[in-house]
Amino acid sequence: MIEAEANHDDLDGIPPPTANVSLMGRAAQWNELTEAFASGRMHHAWLLQGPAGIGKATTAVAFARFISGDVPEGTSDALRFDETSTVVRQIAQAAHPQVLHLARPPAERGEGFRTQITVDEIRRLNHFFHSTSSGSWRVAIIDPADDLNRSAANALLKTLEEPPARSLFLICNHAAGRLLPTIRSRCRILPFEPLTANEVTTLVKRLDPDHGDDAVRAAVISSSGSVRSALGVLRNGGQEIASVAERLVLASEPDWTSIQALADSLVQKGRESAYALALDAFASYLVDEARNALAARPRHAAAIATLWQSETTRWREATAYNLDRKQVILSFFQNLHDVRQRSVNT
Repeated sequence: MIEAEANHDDLDGIPPPTANVSLMGRAAQWNELTEAFASGRMHHAWLLQGPAGIGKATTAVAFARFISGDVPEGTSDALRFDETSTVVRQIAQAAHPQVLHLARPPAERGEGFRTQITVDEIRRLNHFFHSTSSGSWRVAIIDPADDLNRSAANALLKTLEEPPARSLFLICNHAAGRLLPTIRSRCRILPFEPLTANEVTTLVKRLDPDHGDDAVRAAVISSSGSVRSALGVLRNGGQEIASVAERLVLASEPDWTSIQALADSLVQKGRESAYALALDAFASYLVDEARNALAARPRHAAAIATLWQSETTRWREATAYNLDRKQVILSFFQNLHDVRQRSVNT
């Protein structure tokens, strides 16, 4: 596997987007990007928008390689770059002079990463544009914009309003509600839909071939079209976690005995990955509930979307400050119950 700069959401043994030389199932997005580039009318900022784990960052990195002179093999629906390429390796190791990948920076003390992309990172981005030649394209990948804190988002907006010459911003965004409308208005939207079951299956088997067909099939069913989710299910006893999480989240009334048992099991030492997987499952079910309620119960959909935003923010802060994981889980179910009760009573 290509050596790559560490990121906060790396999975052991799985190449991160910067080191992933394959791009599958993204023909529409790839064609839109490459056709815009070939036309000579390339918009300076693109918003790659869709759920987490479905290939937005991988697409952004692939396109950064392409406009840096690296042409992939295959069709637009199944591309592959040469892993020995200088461009591929430089981008993976954050050493390419014309490409900058911005994500959560390392923690100031100890191991791990910060919970947000800070304004210092946007200052680094601006320095990057001012210190590199405008004779060729300079590419900045923001991964994801959801992690920008308020100061960083405002600083990015200012840069987007007055973009440097021959600059290209590829901005990944998991949830539209977590992005400043003024940033979104300055971008060309490139929507991403979840991958198909067949596409997720193919990618999972390629990336992690040590699992049987039945296990892969079960992981894919619960993945919501996300390769990352499917891999997490396979590696962390996720099928059982997803099943329990689904039952508890979809229950009409909180089953506090089972919720307590799940929380107790996830706070044990060595269960950090399982805990993170449970939070991902909770978030996924909230997204599904909001989407399903949008037409018939728009107020409830809005309330669930607001809950998703507040809870995912609280989870990141709890992880950053090493807060009580059990209380995080219990509070989530209480807050979910409260939102549903309010919806019933209005």
